[in-house]
Amino acid sequence: MADVSYDDVNVGDEIPSIDVELNQMMLWMYAGASGDFNPIHVDKEFAEKVGLGGTIAHGLSSMGRLGCCLNDWLGDPGALKRFRVRFSAPAKPGDTITSWARVTDKKEEDGKKLVFLEVGARNQDGVEILTRGEALVEL
Repeated sequence: MADVSYDDVNVGDEIPSIDVELNQMMLWMYAGASGDFNPIHVDKEFAEKVGLGGTIAHGLSSMGRLGCCLNDWLGDPGALKRFRVRFSAPAKPGDTITSWARVTDKKEEDGKKLVFLEVGARNQDGVEILTRGEALVEL
């Protein structure tokens, strides 16, 4: 866990990224945890028949890993006040997904020390799977 202070954060700073190599077991585990057993996530033959070329990861699992990236940096999950992304491309077993974030602004407002970040995730080929992401943290 990190101990981030407002004074140490600067616009343009990149927070430590997280790389995860996806495998089918992760998709099955997420399906079990979430209750989302849509066959595009757990049935390779079905996913191929509908034109996906194989199973694809649950979008929220990718967003969750990005949330872990932010929380690892923050050290306090309660500091994350807003977090949103656009799901722009599928992630598949065998992909290595890099979750990343960059500080875009910081300001003090109503006694709160706020830091704004651009966030996202990309695969090993540089394809952004989560885009137009933003997070707001209070330090």
